[in-house]
Amino acid sequence: MRFSGSIRAATALLMVVGLTWPSPASGQNARQGLLTLDDARLFYEVRGSGEPMIVVHGGPGLDHRYLRPGLDILATRNTLIYYDQRGTGRSTTDVGPETVTLEAFVGDIEALRQALGHERIHVLTHSFGSIIGLAYARAYPDRLRSLVLMNPVEPGDRFSAETSRRRAAARTESDSAELATLTTSEGFAAHDPATLEQVFQVAFRAAMRDPDRVEELDLELMDATARNGQEIAELLGGEVRREEPWDWLEEIETPTLVVHGEDDAPPIEMSAELADQLPAGRLEVLASGHFPYIEAPDDLLAAVSAFLAGLQPR
Repeated sequence: MRFSGSIRAATALLMVVGLTWPSPASGQNARQGLLTLDDARLFYEVRGSGEPMIVVHGGPGLDHRYLRPGLDILATRNTLIYYDQRGTGRSTTDVGPETVTLEAFVGDIEALRQALGHERIHVLTHSFGSIIGLAYARAYPDRLRSLVLMNPVEPGDRFSAETSRRRAAARTESDSAELATLTTSEGFAAHDPATLEQVFQVAFRAAMRDPDRVEELDLELMDATARNGQEIAELLGGEVRREEPWDWLEEIETPTLVVHGEDDAPPIEMSAELADQLPAGRLEVLASGHFPYIEAPDDLLAAVSAFLAGLQPR
């Protein structure tokens, strides 16, 4: 996929809708705002101080709240710009094949950068957000200082069989039975937020090094996230499967840190190949599952800090 560079945001309007208040997790001030585009409205939250880093959450079809407050540890060294991807959380769009595309999601990052007045940014992604981050690095290399791929999904299907095997092996029989019950329930079919929260709670147990720590994730879903998440996942997931990003990773020259959790479902070989195929890629392995900001926050901060410290001066 090639991006035209158009972000469909010529008429973007930046509206700050919150007051500044102290952030207890980071000790820094925070503010919220809405960015209105011609086909979407993006909710964002800014925390911390230092060079700007836009945080791209996973899913697809979740919102940014599951990353907080754990990831706020990075706000001690960077200004973190969280946002809800279009159609989830407090961001809106008319969900459909015209508005939910990889190009549109990449354009949303660029629209945020422009609206907030940053010449160049760092981008940190989690899980499926890595696909969006890699596509942004391909489309806007001159606007990107660095890319951090935290527990990325595979950009293709070379390791899909091993990933599925590891995921199944990590899940207990009782969790599998509970998931089967939940995903065939009326609440699941109706996109009930409480039911979907239970689904994620059970599914993510197997994604933790210590399954009991899943309780530390904020998985309370807003109505829009519950209503639109599955459709967004199908639309974006289908596009990525057709695209096969492995084919264009060598084009990305942005310094990139790949953070891999030892107990995550994707095998270490996938993350190693990802880091190796990126011309300026580097791999860091942490003692965690899929959520290192919960299970290894100090090690995550150390890894990201060392990586950013090694970048060329601006």
